[in-house]
Amino acid sequence: MKTRNQEFVYIMVSKTNTLLGLIIQRLLGVSYNHCSIALDDSLETIYSVGRKEIWNMFAAGFVVESKSSGFFAAHHNSDIVLLRIPVTPSEKQRLRQTIADYHRTACKYNLLGLVYCYRGIPKERKNRMFCSQFVAEVLKRAEIDVLGKPSSLVRPHDFLSVPSAESIYIGKIGQYQAA
Repeated sequence: MKTRNQEFVYIMVSKTNTLLGLIIQRLLGVSYNHCSIALDDSLETIYSVGRKEIWNMFAAGFVVESKSSGFFAAHHNSDIVLLRIPVTPSEKQRLRQTIADYHRTACKYNLLGLVYCYRGIPKERKNRMFCSQFVAEVLKRAEIDVLGKPSSLVRPHDFLSVPSAESIYIGKIGQYQAA
């Protein structure tokens, strides 16, 4: 339940049955391979680093996604876990500003970073990120460090073990309804 000054940020961890998603799931032995961040529970504006074109995994970078358009509309049967993390109003404002800053930069997908992450080697690359690295870095730059490790080593399923995160939905993204 939301109190008067209580704000939330939403982390969506998803299982996408794309070629890259299936490779990540197999290599890491996990169910979820993608994550995004949203500032409200409607999931009509979700931020991530991923595909810019639905059917082209090579055209990737900072994206504004939605549960009802683009990639997730085409993949409406993708399984998701929606997590809610409490934040202060000032933290929420810093999140907005940090996301806006990424929106203005030419952030590209960090495919090589996935290899470093898989091997447990922290490696930052200028203006290059993968999805979970992006979400972790956005939180960290807004002074909300929920994982306590380098952003370049964060995997989507790591968000499932954040102590302050409350799971508010598990199911198909196409069936999700905001509370």
